[in-house]
Amino acid sequence: MRYRFTLLFLAAMVLANTAAGTLDGELPGEMLEVWGIGQEAVWSGDFVRLLTGTFLSHDVGMFFRQIVFAALTLGYTERVRGSLPAAMAFFALEIGSTLVLLTAVWMLPSLSDVSALNDVGMSMGGFGLVGLAIAGVRYRWFFLFAVLLAISIKVAVDFEPLTDTGHVIALLLGVLVGLLMQRKMTTGRPA
Repeated sequence: MRYRFTLLFLAAMVLANTAAGTLDGELPGEMLEVWGIGQEAVWSGDFVRLLTGTFLSHDVGMFFRQIVFAALTLGYTERVRGSLPAAMAFFALEIGSTLVLLTAVWMLPSLSDVSALNDVGMSMGGFGLVGLAIAGVRYRWFFLFAVLLAISIKVAVDFEPLTDTGHVIALLLGVLVGLLMQRKMTTGRPA
């Protein structure tokens, strides 16, 4: 089967959100507290949350947006790179950008308001995969600018500090990883 990882991931999202109660309207607050990704939980050593929160959504609307986003980003990456590399790229970018975001929240006083929040969703890994894809195209800087512009418009309409900052971090991290991978493939040397 060509899209094994994508289909497995989408099935896990459906099962997780059904079990958590999200598909009844909204993710219950206690589920967000127990399974969500947050600074306090991760820094205290609960690294499992870096995975559990990935499959959940805040509400039904977010669930459907994320199902489409996951199908597109994971499906494209899996088609181009294969199942195992796509899975490895997604989770590396999801976890890596989350850890960078949590470090930024810890270090930057302007983000201290969001340090107690828990979040859920796969969008950081998805934006990382978008960045990875952008790094491999001819007009990469144009496409990077276009995606950053779209994020800026979203920020102007409805700024969510944790989510929006995370999306930018993940996108840029994906571009960086993609460029380093390209350099290694062209020169044969590690970046």
